[in-house]
Amino acid sequence: MATIGHPLSDLANFTTPYVLAMDKTGPRYPPAFLPGATPGLPTEQQIIQWYAEVAGWDPAPDMTWGAAFGMFRSSIIMQGIAARYARRQASSANAKSYADMMQPFGEFAWTLVVKAKNSAGSRSRL
Repeated sequence: MATIGHPLSDLANFTTPYVLAMDKTGPRYPPAFLPGATPGLPTEQQIIQWYAEVAGWDPAPDMTWGAAFGMFRSSIIMQGIAARYARRQASSANAKSYADMMQPFGEFAWTLVVKAKNSAGSRSRL
C-alpha cells in the first residue's frame, strides 16, 4: 500500500512501536522499544531529531497528532480485516488477532487526540 501524503504520516508510522511501547493503557509492542531495552536502538526522540536535521523542519510539536492519525488509520485497516475475517474471506492466519486489535487501536487513537488537543500550543499543521 502506498500513498502520497504529509511526511509527518511517514515519520509517525515509523515511530509507532515507540509510542505503543510507552503507553500503559492501550495495545503494546514488545518491550524492545522501551528506552534502553535494546542496545544500539535509537530512541524516538533521536529519530525525530535526525529527521528534523535532514528535513529542515521540526516535526516534534506535531508528533502526537501524527501518532493519533496513524493509530486511527490502523484501526480502520483492522476493521477491514475484521470484516473479511467475519465473512471467512481473510487469507492471513493472523487475521483474527488483527481484527481483535481494532477497538484497542481506535481507543488509543482517541486518547492521543485528547492528549494532543490538551497540549499547550499544540496545533496540527497537516
